[in-house]
Amino acid sequence: TKYGFTKPIWEQYIDFLKNILNLSFGKSYSNYSDVIDIVIPKLKETAKLGLCAFSFSVILATIFGIISGAKEGKGIDKIISIISLLAISSPSFIVGPILLWIFSVQLDILPLFGSSDFSSYILPTVTLGASLAAFSSRMIRAGIIEVLQEDYIRTAKSKGLSSVQILIKHALRNAFLPTLTILGMQLGVLLSGTIITEQIFNWPGMGSLLIEAVQQREYNIISACVIIIASIYVISNLLVDLLYQFFDPRVRTP
Repeated sequence: TKYGFTKPIWEQYIDFLKNILNLSFGKSYSNYSDVIDIVIPKLKETAKLGLCAFSFSVILATIFGIISGAKEGKGIDKIISIISLLAISSPSFIVGPILLWIFSVQLDILPLFGSSDFSSYILPTVTLGASLAAFSSRMIRAGIIEVLQEDYIRTAKSKGLSSVQILIKHALRNAFLPTLTILGMQLGVLLSGTIITEQIFNWPGMGSLLIEAVQQREYNIISACVIIIASIYVISNLLVDLLYQFFDPRVRTP
């Protein structure tokens, strides 16, 4: 009765929808605390890790994508392509333990677990962001190669602009457009992917909370985590649509 399980199913469902609209996900079954008070601190930790991994992947993908696209077919392009292929093919539950074994066990220069200081962010950030960085760099590379064949690039060259100016001011902005869509979709994947990464590094985030909730059958906590992740998907794709108007004037409303 305390949790409303004695009500008809349809009435429970209506109450559930009303609670969501009020940003209330009910109470925890184990200690009767508000679910939102349990989830929010964990969400903050996951958001910190997710934003670090996302920033790392964007910076790395942009650098590697530009270099690889500008040096198509050359040695550096082939090396970056091999590294990208390995990163894309390696799941986080393999990359994480390998990084832990090398940098924490063998070299003893980075912490094994926790989120106490900046150094503890390095390994989970690399584990979480490596695959996205590799995939995005391939997208940017393909865009750079395509854009460099356009007429306006030849016009820029005839004006005497340097290769760096052409790449940064002209090529990158247009080559980055297809990557924006991928980044928007992958942001949600990134946060949901923290479930495995947080378990590996004992990170006190929403992924670890979700695993504990499944084990303890805390259905209110599970539904809160799933709804939050789904909302992040929607918001990130909305942000992509807004960014498209900045990068591509053709989609702006008159």
